[in-house]
Amino acid sequence: MDYNSLARKSQNGDREAFGKLYETFAKRIYAYVYYRSYHRESAEDLTGTIFLKALEKLHTFRPQEGGFQAWLYGIARNTLTDHYRQRAKSASLESSAVDVWDIADTGTMELDVQNRDNWERLKPFLAGLSLDQREIILLRLWDGLPYREIAAITGKSQDACKMSYSRALAFLRQAMPLSLFIAFLLEKATST
Repeated sequence: MDYNSLARKSQNGDREAFGKLYETFAKRIYAYVYYRSYHRESAEDLTGTIFLKALEKLHTFRPQEGGFQAWLYGIARNTLTDHYRQRAKSASLESSAVDVWDIADTGTMELDVQNRDNWERLKPFLAGLSLDQREIILLRLWDGLPYREIAAITGKSQDACKMSYSRALAFLRQAMPLSLFIAFLLEKATST
């Protein structure tokens, strides 16, 4: 499916085209938000907000500057960042990107009970990664995005994203017990 042509049709007022984009990306965006918050209600609310912003900002989408998917994930990333900034104004963030590992420590984020154990087991290992490495790992493994789109979302080159991913994965492979590393790699497949 050509998402860019659907986006162009949507820009011209075709509501059905935007509906197809929504149907295609709603679960993916929900998963993106959920795996950075581990809170269903927040993920549901933020997913709705993200699509509302996408509809409102559709006129700013430029296919020649990148794909629709990367553009939409950029909105999701910024919305999540804004959400955590509002909820944890006193928490210090390393950059404009969301770092839920730091914010969770402030007590401003509630985890779903069934995910608390997984979170607590993964957190020390993921905390050993830089903010950029965590974002790239999650975008690549759990969101299944290609490096081209990860580069567009993060503002880094594809080569830098590949290198960061490779280094982060090597670190996790060494740091985590094998069973936890495999569970981490399979987390999305078993939870969605």
